[in-house]
Amino acid sequence: MIASETTKQSIIRRNYDPQPFIVTRYQDARQAIKAYLSDISRRQKPLNHAVSMFEQRTADPAESDLRQDDARQSIEVLTALRGMDNKLARYLFHEAPHSQPKLLLSGVEVSVRADLWIYGEHRGEEQIGAAVFRMTQDAGGRREDMGKYVATLLRMHLDQNNPTDRAPANRLCMAVDVRQGDVFTAPASNSRRMNDLEAACRVINALWGQV
Repeated sequence: MIASETTKQSIIRRNYDPQPFIVTRYQDARQAIKAYLSDISRRQKPLNHAVSMFEQRTADPAESDLRQDDARQSIEVLTALRGMDNKLARYLFHEAPHSQPKLLLSGVEVSVRADLWIYGEHRGEEQIGAAVFRMTQDAGGRREDMGKYVATLLRMHLDQNNPTDRAPANRLCMAVDVRQGDVFTAPASNSRRMNDLEAACRVINALWGQV
């Protein structure tokens, strides 16, 4: 949503003709974060175990440079997460399945995978939200804008693919920027971002296979 037009066309082209599978960064760190936050007691064991594993990996000469670098970066991510306890403590996180239905927007199937569901209650109404954790380094000055678009996409995902009978709530849909210690929730007034996402998908639908 915040990329240049040239970059957007490049993204469409890459997804139309996908490249061979590339190892996913932070995969093990993400699993540790999910295990920690979905534990109502917030025991440190998943994080401590993961850090020990990453420390061994960085010192193992048999590991590839990519895996060693991923381990070093993952330790930094888990250290940063520990500094977010005050911001995340009030949320009730629950496990989300790895496989989730795609979101259909303007004729385009969008793969949206929530890392965790979030349960809450407001004025007697049981509510649900979703969280996605961003691990990468800051790529520029538009983190908040990007985070709110991600949170909006999660809200739209729940509108179509709600796994419960709880009501989706913007305040519980969030992009968690772990490196920077920020939590970006879907704004209460969100129609502009929803319209932007639908418009972007209309463009993708029109350009698919032509760029």
